[in-house]
Amino acid sequence: MSMGRRVVVGLVILGIAACGTPFRDHTRGPIKGTLQADTLASGQPSPPPYRIQRGDALAIRFYRNPELNIDLVVRPDGMISLPLINDVSAADSTPQELGRHLEGLYKRELAVPDVAVIVTKFAGQKIFIGGEVTTPGEQELPSGLTMYGAITRAGGFKNSARVNQVILIRKGPDGKLGGKSFDLSEVHGGTHPELDVALEPYDIVVVPRSAVGNVNTFMELYITRNLPAGGIWLNVLAAGGF
Repeated sequence: MSMGRRVVVGLVILGIAACGTPFRDHTRGPIKGTLQADTLASGQPSPPPYRIQRGDALAIRFYRNPELNIDLVVRPDGMISLPLINDVSAADSTPQELGRHLEGLYKRELAVPDVAVIVTKFAGQKIFIGGEVTTPGEQELPSGLTMYGAITRAGGFKNSARVNQVILIRKGPDGKLGGKSFDLSEVHGGTHPELDVALEPYDIVVVPRSAVGNVNTFMELYITRNLPAGGIWLNVLAAGGF
């Protein structure tokens, strides 16, 4: 297998490495809602591979022809421009698929094309923080961001926040939304920071004011009333699953 087959996705993928990790339940009471991602367990299929998006930054590397190496950004039309060949469609392909496609195109120009596609910056990877925090709204998702870290970036809990029942809403591998509550009081107090939870792209974290009896009902009401209705959140709103 050529090195081009071993195309690397730069694991600056802003949290995507956590997609297959089941959540641990750190709540002290019963969970009324279920998180679809919880169904992932050892031996079950992994989440689908990352697909390149418009606005992603790519590093194209030619191992045998480094003079052709290029760093570029996927254009709004989904295309990229490369030396010696015409424009190539990159959006919606996995890095592996794009690498194989480029190898095929460059066979007409290079004796042994070994091409690697590395995603160096990911466009549109966001989360949403709402409820009883100082500054609710969208946030960029850097690698390793946790629930409590995102709340801190949003200005922290308000005095009215229900710290022991923070709701995490996530789209599962089946495309449906699921919700689960987490007790972050010991994370907030600094006694057990290891109980924090890593976030994934398009997660929604909601800090309620009062006790939530049914997470699924709360999730449905919150998303339909509070989530921004445009941009990337259209996909979240379309997920359903209530």
